[in-house]
Amino acid sequence: MKYSTPKVDLADLNPEQRAAAENFTGPMLILAGAGTGKTRVITYRMACMLQRGVAPGNIAAMTFTNKAAREMSGRITELVGPARAKGLSVSTFHSFCLKILRDHGHAVGVAPGFGIVDTGDQIDLVARALKEKQWGGTVPVEDLHGAISRWKNALLGPDDILAGRGQLAPGYDREVFGRVYDLYERQLKINRVIDFDDCIYKTFLLLRKDPELQKSLAQKFRYILVDEFQDTNFAQLTLLGMIAGHHQNICVVGDDDQSIYSWRGAMYETLEEFERMFPGTQLVKLEQNYRCSNVILDAANSLIRNNSKRKEKSLWSQNTSKRPIRLVPLETADSEARWISEQCMSLLGGGIRHKDIAVLYRSNAQSRPIEMALREAGLRAKVFGGTGFFERKEVKDFLAFVKLAADPDDRLAFWRAISACPSGVGIKTLERLAALAERKKLSPLQAAETAGPDDLGRIKPAVDEFCTKIRGVWQGAQGATADTIANVGEQIIAQFKLLDEILMNTKDAPARLRKLEMIKSLPGWLGNAAKAVAIRDEQPSGAPVNWAKLMDRIMLTGEDDRNKDDSENAADVISLMTIHASKGLEFPAVFVVGVEEDLLPHKNSLELGEAGIAEERRLFYVALTRAKDHLYLSYALDRSSRMGTSSRRPSRFLSEIPKHLLAGEEGSAMDAVTDGVATALKREELRRKETIAQLGMLRQSLFPGRTP
Repeated sequence: MKYSTPKVDLADLNPEQRAAAENFTGPMLILAGAGTGKTRVITYRMACMLQRGVAPGNIAAMTFTNKAAREMSGRITELVGPARAKGLSVSTFHSFCLKILRDHGHAVGVAPGFGIVDTGDQIDLVARALKEKQWGGTVPVEDLHGAISRWKNALLGPDDILAGRGQLAPGYDREVFGRVYDLYERQLKINRVIDFDDCIYKTFLLLRKDPELQKSLAQKFRYILVDEFQDTNFAQLTLLGMIAGHHQNICVVGDDDQSIYSWRGAMYETLEEFERMFPGTQLVKLEQNYRCSNVILDAANSLIRNNSKRKEKSLWSQNTSKRPIRLVPLETADSEARWISEQCMSLLGGGIRHKDIAVLYRSNAQSRPIEMALREAGLRAKVFGGTGFFERKEVKDFLAFVKLAADPDDRLAFWRAISACPSGVGIKTLERLAALAERKKLSPLQAAETAGPDDLGRIKPAVDEFCTKIRGVWQGAQGATADTIANVGEQIIAQFKLLDEILMNTKDAPARLRKLEMIKSLPGWLGNAAKAVAIRDEQPSGAPVNWAKLMDRIMLTGEDDRNKDDSENAADVISLMTIHASKGLEFPAVFVVGVEEDLLPHKNSLELGEAGIAEERRLFYVALTRAKDHLYLSYALDRSSRMGTSSRRPSRFLSEIPKHLLAGEEGSAMDAVTDGVATALKREELRRKETIAQLGMLRQSLFPGRTP
């Protein structure tokens, strides 16, 4: 098949965008504000490279989600045609590193054919390490797991921690954390798996050990581009330096004002670190916004200038709308929800569609009253986020069987799969199998297959049946193609009675129906994933599935892919999501709710001092810049939680927005903020007096006659 190779036309780019696209020798930092067309620039930059004769295989573009990688790849193909784009490397950081580890990881102790362990299993391994050291219950497992993740992002191993390097929260024992980290790593090795952080960390160890491999990768990838650079952590930045340091042809695109993932290890300081790592970096600022009105941009600019440690820029737009930002105080969270539904009705009456409206909040807990109010008003709405697709029990169970179909000796998958079967296999049997496997140095499946009646007792027939079925599924999977692999998924569901497990253990009828529908959809989803791998690798029709690559795709597919499928293919619905989840999206009308102290900024951020407040301010900035034209801000004077009802104060961030940009329901919006603070203080004082009075009455009832 012959493809046309269209000429790249830069006429639609503004001067700054064009400068960024045309000059691709040496280091460049593109400071791209919200809505300034950063993805457009980076794709045009690659298109210019290809048009000027750079080979596709010499270009590596990295971003942070599979959705963004697919979007970027599609745009480049549209610009230059399929023939010229063929061989271009556009992927996430983790996928890029995973390919390197697949080829060379044995040099740093990564087993050939290794798997990737998900978050739930990582936590289980940490808990097992604590138990082995008889430290169970002494340290929260999640805290220790989080510390290990942070250390890997800081390129620190167990020996580093035990030697005193690496930060540790006050009150925790470094010896305990270091020893458990070491045991966790040993378990990963025994089970022939790595965790997500290892994709970067192990690649760093590999390149540090093998300078010649560094040079080889630098020679292959002579031009490196990184999108969403503000989301990089120390490990990723170091890795980029190891490869791009040889040729200096690296371009990063980012916005320190949208750095909102410090809890994942991201550092807004990476932009400055980049300039230090690559002296002579050319700086290009993209400040023309193609999304928001100038009213919204003026508010966002004014807000974010209160962060002292940032690169100065000021967004502007040709959108001449003068519509003010509406700021509204409500009595309670329920009245806030009802007000939102009323405003949505008004917007819909004015011609805006359901899917043009988004409701953004700081915490998932805020979504429930809003969802209920919208549904009561007869409006179509969907909550995005919550429990991740890959965190659902039924999905994790199904994937355990798929992993065994790919590799029957997958230890972690075996334990989950046999526990998921309604076969009567209980904890005691699992403990016997684990002891047998350890004693004979076998995989759990091999131990189960060789176990005798003395090992398993009356449960042996059920275990034998399980093992026979696993081998049968594995044999059938070996010849599966992208077109037939869905049959393997259906065989798994039928053979291991996964529908029966849901019917027996899910009492709530709506939840049961949702889980059954989810399970039934998984074989088709597995088939689509296999077809995507086949298309990417240009496999001939009918070729056997490459199980290693398929499992890599599945395990590295994050929530962003699932949300993409949901948001792009969903019906016309109002979107409800956290501000974090909204990054990268845009809507004609946006409600930012709960703009209150202790919510935005969140109370946990106060413990981090000014750095925590600065990140919360960036988060509010992201929320504001999701709106194209209609922007609504609201807060409640009272809000209920599991701890009871408390008076709320409007967020300090509201006072950082110029008054003339805001409009309230009645009178000045900033008067509403002042009144809100005053009302909150009065209510707090009244509640304090009521509490004192109630304590006095209780004291009198317990100790009559005693003077207060």
